[in-house]
Amino acid sequence: MDNIVGRLQSLFPAHQLDVIIGSLLGDARLECRSVGARFPITARFRVHHGEKQKEYVFWKYKILKDLVLREPREISWTNPKRDLYEISWYFHTKSLRNFGILHQYFYHNKVKILPKYIFDLLNSKMMAVWYMDDGSYNGKSITLNTQGFPKDDQIKITDFLRTKFKINSTIVKEYSNWKIRVGSRDFEKFLSIVKPHIIPSMNYKMGNPRND
Repeated sequence: MDNIVGRLQSLFPAHQLDVIIGSLLGDARLECRSVGARFPITARFRVHHGEKQKEYVFWKYKILKDLVLREPREISWTNPKRDLYEISWYFHTKSLRNFGILHQYFYHNKVKILPKYIFDLLNSKMMAVWYMDDGSYNGKSITLNTQGFPKDDQIKITDFLRTKFKINSTIVKEYSNWKIRVGSRDFEKFLSIVKPHIIPSMNYKMGNPRND
């Protein structure tokens, strides 16, 4: 276990790894462009957020800039499900062997998973990035939109929050999926852990009004 965690920590400088891991737990993805006999040889890391999170995209870009060839770009389209004209921003890194190694832990049969040893790696800044990606503030609770993970993995996340940070959380059903909710007794404790790493443009996820 220590060897695996150490290997993952050696892939990128800590300030970049925090953003990469937190984002992969959230909305980011790894795209494999070359495959060896057993594992991807290289992969690239892709960030994509809506117009509301434009500053957040550029914040990630600045941290990962030496891994990226082009700065974030804008794309727009008409969303047929919502019948709305939408704008978003994205960038991706170069295809690198270290992202290929990371792909081995975060994907199984081309589907993103919760890595087995992630809780030995997860720190407060990774949690903050994860929350900025996938969290929502609901007044007297917060939600982690973890619908992409199986229920068993979400139980592991709630166990981690309780064991590591003494934060009680529950799994709540949303249609046919599940997500994690931290209720009124513990949500301020959760926010206090991620607060030092929340960037100004994402303060609305802390219950503060946007300044734009």
